[in-house]
Amino acid sequence: MSDKKSTTLSKPSSSSPTEELSQLRQIVFGEAQRSLEAQLAQLQSALDQGLSALHSEFSDKLQKMHTEMDQSLSELEDRIQYVDKQHDDKAESLHKQLDSLASEHEMFAATTEKQIQQLNSALDEEAQSLASRFDKQVALLKQHLEQVSADLSSSKTDRKTLAKLLATMATNLEDDQQ
Repeated sequence: MSDKKSTTLSKPSSSSPTEELSQLRQIVFGEAQRSLEAQLAQLQSALDQGLSALHSEFSDKLQKMHTEMDQSLSELEDRIQYVDKQHDDKAESLHKQLDSLASEHEMFAATTEKQIQQLNSALDEEAQSLASRFDKQVALLKQHLEQVSADLSSSKTDRKTLAKLLATMATNLEDDQQ
């Protein structure tokens, strides 16, 4: 057997030493290399599948997150619009109330001014009426006093009668003033 190996090795080869080295490697490491290459191919395939699964899962989660964000933004926008509408409605209501109060104030001021003018006019008329009545009473009293004075001058009445007459006139004047 050792002769066989030596004859095989001693034969002149027509191939280059590099080819012989490759053949030798193939003989010694061929099966292990094929096994390693198969394992590498399996690992590459498993890695590709894992990356593909991760990419798919990441894309799904990203899409889900995007959908949730869109939904949240939409809900937030709806809430903002609702609050904005409530604010606008309240502002409009306040403006209407303010306009209504301003209108009521103007009407009240005009009515009050008119009532004050009417009261002033009524007071002026009443004052004129009282002054006229007072002037008439004074004139009547003067006339009556002159008549009594004339009567007294023409008829010589005693002092007691004159005092009673003046007391009666004073009482009448007090009653008229009340």
